[in-house]
Amino acid sequence: MFTRILDIMVSCFGLFWLLLMLPWIGLLIKIDSRGPIFYRCRRVGQGGKIFLMYKFRTMYETPVNLGPSVSPEGDPRVTSVGRLLRRLKLNEFPQFINVFKGDMTLIGPRPEAPDLAAAYPEAAKAIFAVKPGLAGPNQIMGRNEEELYPQGVDPVKYYIEHILPLKLPLDLEYIKDKSIFKNLKYLFLSVKVTITGAISRRHLTDNRSQIYLMLADATLCLLSFSLAHYLRFESLTGPTAQQYLYGLLPGVVLIRLPIFLYFGFYHTLIRYISFYDIKIVIKGVAISSLVLICFSFFFGLVIYGYSRAVFVIDWFCLTTLLVGYRALLKKLYLRYKAEASPKDKKRVLIWGAGDAGELCLRYLRKDKQTNYEVVGFIDDAPLKRNGRLNGVKILGDRHHLGLLTQLYKIQGIFLAMHNLSMAEMQNATEFCRNLGLETTVFQLWTTSSQGFTAQASPHIDRPPSPEIPATLTVVANRSN
Repeated sequence: MFTRILDIMVSCFGLFWLLLMLPWIGLLIKIDSRGPIFYRCRRVGQGGKIFLMYKFRTMYETPVNLGPSVSPEGDPRVTSVGRLLRRLKLNEFPQFINVFKGDMTLIGPRPEAPDLAAAYPEAAKAIFAVKPGLAGPNQIMGRNEEELYPQGVDPVKYYIEHILPLKLPLDLEYIKDKSIFKNLKYLFLSVKVTITGAISRRHLTDNRSQIYLMLADATLCLLSFSLAHYLRFESLTGPTAQQYLYGLLPGVVLIRLPIFLYFGFYHTLIRYISFYDIKIVIKGVAISSLVLICFSFFFGLVIYGYSRAVFVIDWFCLTTLLVGYRALLKKLYLRYKAEASPKDKKRVLIWGAGDAGELCLRYLRKDKQTNYEVVGFIDDAPLKRNGRLNGVKILGDRHHLGLLTQLYKIQGIFLAMHNLSMAEMQNATEFCRNLGLETTVFQLWTTSSQGFTAQASPHIDRPPSPEIPATLTVVANRSN
């Protein structure tokens, strides 16, 4: 009786918080992917009775169920928002509905899917004699159970053979020796593990550079908004500035950072930041500024007489700061990489100022293992002469190659021409060999598939022969 009263009291408290979170989590789920906000899954309850358990949806909605009943780390079915909800365990909050209805209890064995429950040994089926619980010994031990699966294993098989034998003794021991004090102990431990287990040491180590980047963004958010106040009110100590600045600063970080995370600000390493990532930063800052304005006026953090110019100045300053320091970090990294690389780089030309040549240039610039300095391009198309491709000048055509070799002290050449035939390759290779140039082949191949893909690592397309003294062949794919 006391257990049921405790279930109702705590579930009412949980449902109150669920109602507060529902609009925001529901909005994020709907923006992130199509489908319902809640996910209803079949679970085995007391006496083997099947009931519907509620969760926030964390996977893509499909007409039929895809994949196994368990979800290891990196499951492609999980959405971006779903990964965040699972990490924080917010997806479990709707289970308070089941606790309130009586399908579940606060403390008990973890609710199991019917197909997995069928794999329980006969002695372990005593677990189904009691109600499954929202929290319990296995929920504490398996706070981040998805991380236990080795890469490439069959998730269901691994769960049944390795994880389930560890879980069953804990549940069997619990139901044999249940008590109110033990339930209260597990309740407090579950709250503690839910909070402390959201970020593990492994996550901090593996994502150290991205965490530094996020902390830098948070600092710049505070700095930018303070600067906007100073530029608008010419002071940070006046009554108007102090009244609103201190009230808005926490919201600046709490609103902007989740939006930055959603837009994937921290998915790209600094050294690979491109114009695409810059556009994402500009878009993310603009949308977070709009949300900040709406939030500030709707919740009364500012009044309608408050200068909206602060938000405009903040948007401009923050966009400039975030884009600027990312570009600076990339430049510093590339400079460090250039200084750390060998000084005696081979000076090379790229023959072909087209798609293949552009890919070849990107490869040579980014691959740490290639010690080449690209001096320029050559191309037989007259209209391309004296032009530039990604900042590198097109110096001439094949007839200028001998002169360019002496003028720029060229040591090698990359053949990067689309759909180069065997005869053409032999002629070009022979032409370069006569000039004493080391020849490397970089080719684009046409396929029937759509889209454009490139293989970034070196690959020998065909064995070298006396006719084609290629030292390296890099293969890329391009559609018609």
